[in-house]
Amino acid sequence: MQIRHRSLPVGSSTLSTLITELGAECENVTALIYQLQSPHLSARQQAEILADLLAATIHLNVHCGEEFQTLIAQEMETLPDDDEQELD
Repeated sequence: MQIRHRSLPVGSSTLSTLITELGAECENVTALIYQLQSPHLSARQQAEILADLLAATIHLNVHCGEEFQTLIAQEMETLPDDDEQELD
């Protein structure tokens, strides 16, 4: 599973980059979860996967902080209100 790297319909290049990076990190987390579900892992393999998963979740926590949330909110404010368009 891989996210297609098409342009995103957002005005901010920073937000576009952050969303793309978020998608890549989510793919990484999904892959780690699948690896962790393997029934034939040694304790060492399990520890390595868990360490990678910990690093990924820390990165996601930092990545999705207040600045990212603010950029999303600002982008949402630039969108036309569909309710107002329906009244026209």
